Amino acid sequence: MKPPAPALPLKALQAFEAAMRLGGMGRAAERLGVTHGAVSRQIGLLQQTLGHALFEGPRNARRPTAEAERLWKEIAPAFAALEQAVAGRGRAGRRVRVSCLSTLAARWLIPRLPDFAAAHPDVVVELTESYAALDRTLGGADLAIRMLMPETACPEGVEATPFMDNTIGMVTAPGGAPDVRLVSRSHPSAWVSWTALTGRAAPASGPIEFDHQQTLIEAAAAGLGAAVAQRPLVEADLAAGRLSAPHGFVSDGAVFAAFHRRGEAGPSVRRLLAWLENQGRNA
Repeated sequence: MKPPAPALPLKALQAFEAAMRLGGMGRAAERLGVTHGAVSRQIGLLQQTLGHALFEGPRNARRPTAEAERLWKEIAPAFAALEQAVAGRGRAGRRVRVSCLSTLAARWLIPRLPDFAAAHPDVVVELTESYAALDRTLGGADLAIRMLMPETACPEGVEATPFMDNTIGMVTAPGGAPDVRLVSRSHPSAWVSWTALTGRAAPASGPIEFDHQQTLIEAAAAGLGAAVAQRPLVEADLAAGRLSAPHGFVSDGAVFAAFHRRGEAGPSVRRLLAWLENQGRNA
């Protein structure tokens, strides 16, 4: 009689795949709803089964081996297919984790999310704020909203869905101080970009510096001076009359884009992507 085939270590493979996709055992544990130790044990069992080390380095900075990279590339499509097959049938399939630029989240995305919730009440959006550089893990998110600069390639294993052009302009409060230049330390070259695109001179006085665009915009609205801002971040202030843009807005060639892992955009993620594209067209 032919001996039975060894059981496929699905639980161990699931833990390994999650650790590779999300960039660490801690993130895998959080996503799978288990402890870090449970993920570590499952990966240890998988290493014993395969006879190969899958992670190396110190305990607090484990990195995948070349064998782990090869194995992950072979099994990732299968796990992605399984996730898509059950997406929408359970609660996990209806939860989308989104990582977004902080000021864009506060001033553009969050005010619009009630519209998405009304159209898709079965999808829960979990939002975190981040400016972190992207790799295939997306910091554990399903979607990461970032700027995509002209002729910039996506990280390996990641796709981008552009949904809104980046337009910039000089803004100031009606009756404010347009001759004083306000600058954000997080975007120090904004005035240089704007003057190069428009041929207009920046205000001679200043600069008055702020750490972030959020405080920069509030300073401009308070009448402290003029700032160069991205239109999506100030559209509500323009509509309310708190700010004006005397010279309009001009595209700098960059776009806002939603990044997701290649081949892993399930139904809920695709609905959010389509909604973002619609919102961007109407912005």
